[in-house]
Amino acid sequence: MDASTLQENSAPSGPETAPRKPRYLISGRKSLVKPLGRCPKAQTLLGYFPDDDAYIIAELPCQNWGCRSCAEVKIRRLAALTRDAKPTRMLTLTVNPSLWKSPRDAFDGTRRAVSELIKKLRAKFGEVEYLRVTELTKNGWPHYHLLLRSGFIPHTVIKQLWSDLTGAIIVDVRQVKQQFRAYTYLVKYLSKLHRIEWTARHVSYSKGFFPPQPDRKNEPLPIERTSILPMHPITYLNQHHKGDSIEPFTPSTFKIVERFRHDGF
Repeated sequence: MDASTLQENSAPSGPETAPRKPRYLISGRKSLVKPLGRCPKAQTLLGYFPDDDAYIIAELPCQNWGCRSCAEVKIRRLAALTRDAKPTRMLTLTVNPSLWKSPRDAFDGTRRAVSELIKKLRAKFGEVEYLRVTELTKNGWPHYHLLLRSGFIPHTVIKQLWSDLTGAIIVDVRQVKQQFRAYTYLVKYLSKLHRIEWTARHVSYSKGFFPPQPDRKNEPLPIERTSILPMHPITYLNQHHKGDSIEPFTPSTFKIVERFRHDGF
């Protein structure tokens, strides 16, 4: 990624001056303002907005858990959704290291047991929806933190079922008495996630865990002539718009507002 950054332009404003959106000058000088560049592996989306006769640029983040910036965004979204899901139980499931050659073997041998456990619990107790977070111990062994939405489930039943499935006997289950605890719980464990070499699926959840969300897939974008470039937006801006300025269009999209010189449109 190009080391160049974006510098905010200051504009005088008086009592009769209408408030204006901040503009950012594309320059090689260091700046504390970084409207783009959060994801180091982001690509560049270019488009044209006919209503304003304006060209826009957007950052397309990689959305991988291994990317700190994208992981933080995913954590905030999952935590907010989890708050709305209103879980009632916190469940921790461990593995028995003596039964496995390595942490990777333990993960491969137990990860599907989580969904099997849920199936068995549903057969006995009805609705059981879950969100699962995989974490590593200090010694590198996997264990699973789950937020459940369910009625009362005896600890002894969960312990016996998990032991039958995996050979591990250490199980902890607690009631969620305040929804804020569920929110902070998720942020806490996701924020300290280790990079797990053998899986990118740090989080999984049942289909019914989250409340229904609005379907925005079919909503048309208010832009035309879109194209995606396999380069970081800061690299693109410094190659094609050095000295130009941009201003916010949406939270993740910016207009090219001065001296547009790209020949791709």
